[in-house]
Amino acid sequence: MGCFLTGESTVAEPLLTLDSLGKSFGALQVCDRVSFDVFTGELHALIGPNGAGKTTLLNLVTGLLPASQGDLWFNGQRITSYSVAKRARLGMARSFQITSLFPAFTVQENVSLAVQAVQGSSYRFWQRAANNTTLQQAAAAIINRVGLRQRSEVIASSLAHGEQRLLEMGMALATAPELLLLDEPMAGLGPGSSRTLATMIQGLKGDVTILLIEHDMEAVFSLADRITVLDQGRVVATGTPEQIRKNPVVQDVYLGTACLI
Repeated sequence: MGCFLTGESTVAEPLLTLDSLGKSFGALQVCDRVSFDVFTGELHALIGPNGAGKTTLLNLVTGLLPASQGDLWFNGQRITSYSVAKRARLGMARSFQITSLFPAFTVQENVSLAVQAVQGSSYRFWQRAANNTTLQQAAAAIINRVGLRQRSEVIASSLAHGEQRLLEMGMALATAPELLLLDEPMAGLGPGSSRTLATMIQGLKGDVTILLIEHDMEAVFSLADRITVLDQGRVVATGTPEQIRKNPVVQDVYLGTACLI
């Protein structure tokens, strides 16, 4: 474990540590002894070519897949064998490549359900939850934060794709995570929606630690404090955006400097 120097030169401890983490499917090694730290308060981007093992690695972090080797530490606890639910209770929340919402519910109802899960209220009596002022105020604050205040009564399935990604982000934030894992949040978005989402993610920095997988290199290099590059399941570099931009191995992985902004 190491230290992370923020822009104010304060030192943070690792919130998440991957220690020689690996995953194989038979003879196929998808993630191979991956090691890096994600420090408290930073936005850490994970990039690499298609098939590099990025989403598999996120599945290992969240517990959707069991690790074949190595260890995982979160907030000082060894969580390698923990279930998805137990990791979520410790403070992990994930946004997926494919939007996962309650399509027949409104924006307000979707976020209220996420808040309700944290508060421990019953799911069986939706009407009671709808009349819970504290719950509704908490949901409204999150909806406002992700820029959907004017869309709060719209059914989720009627939202534009970019708005659905914002709603999914709001539902993740409703769980009050310590670590937010974002798996290609800008996938399928147009330039305007991507800028909106990037601005929203920028606004989260400092409030929540973020591990981001993203193919939009402009967004990655503008948002990230540090970047880890995967290629064929292995870490080829970790560093600041400027260090990654100048790294000759990374330039080779991305077939030239033009791909690195």
